[in-house]
Amino acid sequence: MSAEEILEEGLSLANQGIARRSNRARWALSLLFLVYGLTFGTWAALIPSFQEKFHLSAGTLSWVLLGMISGALVSMPLTGRLIGHYGSDRMARIAALGFPVTLIGIALAPGFGWLIVAAIGFGLWKGMLGVSVNSQAITVENAMERPVMGGFQGCWSLGGVSASALLSALMHHGCVPEMLMVGMGIGLVAAGFFLPGKLLCDRVKLRSDRGNMTSKQNYIWCLGGLSFVALFSEGVMFDWSAVYARVVGGMSLATAPLGFATFAFCMAGGRFLGDFTVTKLGPLRVLQLSGLLLAGGVAVAMIGAPWPLILTGFALVGTGTSNIVPILFGVAGRLKAGHAGAHIAAVTTMGYLGFLAGPPLIGFIAAWLGLPRAFALVVISGILIATVGVAVIRQAGRQLTESWKP
Repeated sequence: MSAEEILEEGLSLANQGIARRSNRARWALSLLFLVYGLTFGTWAALIPSFQEKFHLSAGTLSWVLLGMISGALVSMPLTGRLIGHYGSDRMARIAALGFPVTLIGIALAPGFGWLIVAAIGFGLWKGMLGVSVNSQAITVENAMERPVMGGFQGCWSLGGVSASALLSALMHHGCVPEMLMVGMGIGLVAAGFFLPGKLLCDRVKLRSDRGNMTSKQNYIWCLGGLSFVALFSEGVMFDWSAVYARVVGGMSLATAPLGFATFAFCMAGGRFLGDFTVTKLGPLRVLQLSGLLLAGGVAVAMIGAPWPLILTGFALVGTGTSNIVPILFGVAGRLKAGHAGAHIAAVTTMGYLGFLAGPPLIGFIAAWLGLPRAFALVVISGILIATVGVAVIRQAGRQLTESWKP
């Protein structure tokens, strides 16, 4: 055997080993996203329950949501720094254990003050897990050299809709919301502890091209702003869709979580089909259609009080939001110059700030103008994504690596 043949065989074996490690990391990270979605879905589905338990108005409930923001504002930038030292793989494993535990604290809160404290803890761990798993997602996607971000985000959405549907069915049969939240917390901690597979270490720079640093930073800010708008809309739907279905649509306490479930189910389906859709239509076209569906779906829900029309609108919103974040995160992770993990950490932090800031802002506006008028902000968000978002991605195309172009 010649030296050239030996070299080729060695490279082939090395590539096979990398592929196996990448696939194992993909499945492990998919399960982490599922745990992440199940935990947050439990919170979102049971918001009407503790709103009724503590007799909270829309404005008062916003203080609880604001407590969650305060915790996340502390943890997200800190997590970005810790990822640089320890890697997103380690940080994601730790956060996957801590995040579900906070559900138990929320369930056992004896009063309004303790509920706010528990919400702060929930936000701390949510911010840590959100930044960690999305940074790891770009690492895995770059290692596999093909789109998989939509699938990861789909697992998160699947977790949300599964939690909502399960809890809605159990409450319909008389189960106590507090005990359901405790049970979900214990089960998800166990799932995170026994998670199979090994994530990828991302201390090695996957993108080392040197480019125009000033231009790159400008695009990071633009992508962060768009992520803020996109996740602002998602956050509003996660925390207020069930409340909207109950207050505006007149649904019962047991069936109100179906408002969230409809949104989350359509978002999950859209994300699992997202990689295929982007390949066929291109990210610019998909981003434009997504923004229009988002704006149109909320407009439908604002027009009609009957709950079937509201659920129809929420289905359109879920479909519209499904691929916005995967596209934006994919662009951020492939900007030339610098480290892909650093890019996605910055954009994720700004995006999840919008995710956390949206619900309390809607609550404060709803206290003055009512929920339907407050949801007009989500319509504006969809229009911005369909117009400004497309323009930014088109311009950013020249700053991307060759593995991904709009």
